[in-house]
Amino acid sequence: MGSEWLTVQQATALVRAAGYPDSVDTIRRRIDAGRFGEQGKDWYRAESGYRYVTPAAVEEFIRRRQAGE
Repeated sequence: MGSEWLTVQQATALVRAAGYPDSVDTIRRRIDAGRFGEQGKDWYRAESGYRYVTPAAVEEFIRRRQAGE
């Protein structure tokens, strides 16, 4: 993953590639709920309202789902 920050669409594509059929809206809600780590460190919301998440946070989210957490 080349960029330091992923868009919600990119994060959704990675989650789907791992076998989870989450929608963009579901991922957006999970980001807001803190399921992708700490705001300001693992994800942030730009003034425009768009959310960005680190690749590491997406990988950790997928790992936790696979572990059943």
